[in-house]
Amino acid sequence: MRKIDLCFNLPLKECFKWKKIHHIDIIGTDNSNGYLTGTEETYAINDSFVLRLKNKPKTLPFFKYLVVLSESEMRITSKIPFFDILSMNNWNTYKIILKELKKLNRKNIGIEIQMRYIRNCNSYEVGKWVKSIKEINKFCKLTGNQLIISSGAETNYETISANTFDSLLRIFDIDPMKYWNELDNWIETKSRVYYGASSER
Repeated sequence: MRKIDLCFNLPLKECFKWKKIHHIDIIGTDNSNGYLTGTEETYAINDSFVLRLKNKPKTLPFFKYLVVLSESEMRITSKIPFFDILSMNNWNTYKIILKELKKLNRKNIGIEIQMRYIRNCNSYEVGKWVKSIKEINKFCKLTGNQLIISSGAETNYETISANTFDSLLRIFDIDPMKYWNELDNWIETKSRVYYGASSER
C-alpha cells in the first residue's frame, strides 16, 4: 500500500526531504521543469513522481504525468478541454461543479481537494468542507471517478504526513487502506494509457 500526495509543490530538493520525512511514497508536482530531463537518477525515481501539467506535452516527459484543470478554468471556458484531474478550491461551488461533470458524462477522472485551502478556514467553513468532501466522494463512487485528497503544499509548513492523511480520510468517512489502493490503481491506469500511446510513436 503506497501513500500518495498528488500536489506537493516544494522545490526539488525539498520534495525529496519531506517525502522521506512524511513517509509519502508518490508525490505529484506542478513544478515540472526540474523533472523534464533524463538523468541516471530519473529512472530510479520514475515510479515516485507524477508531473501535473496544464496540457498534454508535445514531447513525452520522463515521468508519469496528469493533466490538471483548475475549478476557475472550468467556469470560464466555454469548451472544457481535456483533463485528468479537476482541482476544486471552494466548497460553495461544489454542487454546481458536480452537475457540470455529470453532464460531461466523463469516467475515470480525478476530483481533487487540496488541504491548503482548508487550513485557514473558521470552524463553520471547515464543517462545510467536510460535508462537501463526503458528497464529492459519494459522487465519485456513483460515477466511476476518483476522489483525490492532496496537501497542495507550497511551503514546508503545509506538508502533510502519511499518518495525518489517514486521520483526515477517517474524518471524511473514507477507509484509508481502500482509498490508497484505489488512488494508486487509478494513477497506474492513467500512466499505462499514456505510456501505451508513447510506445506507438
